[in-house]
Amino acid sequence: MGTYNGDFPIRFSVVIPAYNEEASIESCLESVLSQTVRPDRIIVVDDGSTDGTADILSRYEDRLTVIHIRENTGNKALALREAIPFLEGEVVVYTDADSVLHPRAFERMLVHFLDGEVGGVSGFVRSRKHNVVTGMRELQYEFGQRVLKSGMAAMNAVPVIPGCVGAVRREFFDPSPDTITEDTDLTFSITERGYKVVYETGAEVWTSDPPNLRSYIRQGMRWYSGYFQNVRKHFGSLPGRMKLQVLVSVIDNSLFSLLLLGILASQMLLGDAKILLSLFLMEIAIWMVVAVHSALRMGRRDLFRSAVVSPLFRMVDSALWLYSLIGEVVLKRGDMTWHRSDRLAREREIVAGSLSQSQSR
Repeated sequence: MGTYNGDFPIRFSVVIPAYNEEASIESCLESVLSQTVRPDRIIVVDDGSTDGTADILSRYEDRLTVIHIRENTGNKALALREAIPFLEGEVVVYTDADSVLHPRAFERMLVHFLDGEVGGVSGFVRSRKHNVVTGMRELQYEFGQRVLKSGMAAMNAVPVIPGCVGAVRREFFDPSPDTITEDTDLTFSITERGYKVVYETGAEVWTSDPPNLRSYIRQGMRWYSGYFQNVRKHFGSLPGRMKLQVLVSVIDNSLFSLLLLGILASQMLLGDAKILLSLFLMEIAIWMVVAVHSALRMGRRDLFRSAVVSPLFRMVDSALWLYSLIGEVVLKRGDMTWHRSDRLAREREIVAGSLSQSQSR
């Protein structure tokens, strides 16, 4: 089945939560079963699916442990917790049912746990090719991970082990329903305990991203609200390097919104907003250059259209970030709504293409 033929020095379980994933669960499972190292157990938590997910899982029942939850929990952490009594091994690897893993993803993450100081490992997220909107996510992933996250990893300040490609020591796998982003919660908890979180760029995953602006906004609201819920929960206990990372992120991601508000205020009160307007246009130009450079670096001319509209998405992200910051930190709203993204009708075709791409690398 794999390079190590079952002799890998670390025992581990794989956990996959699933809710109405009939379009992608099969490709996800095939990518898990095709890994170069064998899991000791694969656990799929069917979180009250009402489509054909359960029927597909039944075809794999001799290779999986399937947990069926009668009604959807509405919280991913609650679904993940159902897998805890069935775990085997020292490490828990997890992914999402709408994602396809590189064949060596597990191997490349697990080797880091030979270092006793490592508590968790983050992989590298890629977006499946859909359209301009998902192309925008792909550009954000490329720059955000290749540049920003790599820098954070060098400081031992990785902010999140993504739910679609991550691994943690078994004793740390305790997903909490306190926030809407259990992956950030888990990551902060590991850092608080004094363990390292490693970033492994070779552990790639192709995941389903929002295919339209409405879903993009829903996903952004969930991500940012959950991030600030975790900042409220953990900030006081985080080491100094993580606190610095949080503060820099708040300033950077709020810049667009603050500049826009400053331009409006200056124009209304002073009748002149040329300086702030110049800074705003400079920020737009820089972001577009970054997006185009990322597309060129990837050799993806098909992403140029996304690069051209990237400043618009930057403004949307900044607005959502500022909205979530005020709602979760200032007003302490505690929004636990799971804003589920729309799915494309041709998801099966896209999943198959991503799996083929991953196996060719």
